[in-house]
Amino acid sequence: MTFGEKRAAAAVRIATGLIFFAEGFSKATGTFVRGGFAEDAREIAARSWPVWGRFLRGFVVPNATAVGWLVALGELAVGVALLLGLLTRWACAGGMVLLATFLLGQWYVPGKPWHEWITAGLTTKFALLLLLLLAVADAGRKWGLDGRRRAGAR
Repeated sequence: MTFGEKRAAAAVRIATGLIFFAEGFSKATGTFVRGGFAEDAREIAARSWPVWGRFLRGFVVPNATAVGWLVALGELAVGVALLLGLLTRWACAGGMVLLATFLLGQWYVPGKPWHEWITAGLTTKFALLLLLLLAVADAGRKWGLDGRRRAGAR
């Protein structure tokens, strides 16, 4: 990658980290971890893939407080890691796992035409692709602790 491409990847990494941090912070300090997630999980279970709906009803809803905190802290951790450029590829992988779980509740549209399957959960799909690109670009090497760690290891 050229110097400009590395800077662009780092800037996108930092912006993405800020978004993840803000999402996790709002969940951790708001109603999400204080009962809001349980209601969301029940609604998602009613309209998600059958297997995912059973998992949500059988495990997530009964443990909604703990799972809500896991989601909030997971988003915070991904956000901090991306902001710092620390273990960036691992942070991207963790973010992709979080987003994949969100997507399972977003793109089940039985009886709808194929184009509605493509566009359902579109924002989450783009976010997954963004994290994949950041991981492949090794975006933590520029303006991040990953680059400093590698330079110190030499």
